[in-house]
Order: sequence, then C-alpha cells, then structure tokens
Amino acid sequence: MKRTSIHCFFLILFTFSVSLLNAQSAVLATGTNALGGNGSVSYSVGQTAYQYKGPNSQVLEGVQQAYEITTLSTNETVTAQEGILLYPNPTRDYLYIDFTSAPYKGSEYQLFDAQGKMIKKDVISQSKSELDLSSLPSAVYIIRLNQNGENLKTFKVIKK
Repeated sequence: MKRTSIHCFFLILFTFSVSLLNAQSAVLATGTNALGGNGSVSYSVGQTAYQYKGPNSQVLEGVQQAYEITTLSTNETVTAQEGILLYPNPTRDYLYIDFTSAPYKGSEYQLFDAQGKMIKKDVISQSKSELDLSSLPSAVYIIRLNQNGENLKTFKVIKK
C-alpha cells in the first residue's frame, strides 16, 4: 500500500509539472493574414507569450516573430523616355522634374520611402514641376513617374 501511494504521488507530481510546460503554445483572441497589392501583413491579438532572448535578456512580446528582408530597388533600364530630368540630387528642400523633350500630358509622380510606403502622389501639370520635400526627413526616397498608367521612369532621390 505504501509503495502504491509513493508511485501515485510521483505520477501526480510528474503530470502536474508537465502540465505547466508551455512549449510551442500561444493563447490568442483573434488574428489573420491580410494581402494587398502593396504587400501583406500577419497579425494576432491577445498574445500572452513572451520570449527572453540574448545575453541582455531582450524581451520579445508575442508569438509571431517574423524575420523578413525586403529589398526596394530601382532597375536602371534604358527607356525611350531619355528626355526626363530630375534635379538636384541630392536635394535639401525642392526637387525639380523637367520634361525636356518628352510630353508631360497625363503624367503623375509617386514618392515612396525606403520601405516602399507611398508618401506623396500628384499630377504633373507643367513641363517643369517643383516638388516641395522640405517637410520630409533626411532619407533615401524613390520617385516613380507614370504616364497614362504606365511607368515612364524611376529615380532614387537622396534628401539631405
């Protein structure tokens, strides 16, 4: 009888200690994946798991710790639109778009930050247009010129 009770005691102790382990588990209230033309996002609400990582005990909250590398680049291609100038580059406050020999009717520009997020979008109304970048922080930006829905030219711009 004494031997059976000792076995039961250790069995209950083992069962209780195993039930406290939370390896590879998370309790979430809700979450989903969202896809769009500019990218995708995955999120969850109600994350209760924490991960302690590194020698400095860095706390990473949540269960979705995605590691993703995104590259935003401009392909240097020779196009038929050689008559489009963008200056000065690098710039401080104002950027000029000059359609020297290319028609500008129906053209627009889109300004993106380094992560690919669209910051500004506007129609080009003159053959020489001025863009005010003074309110933007110093960084590298991508400006894409479109005409009638087609990409004319893409430039990398450095804002000091």
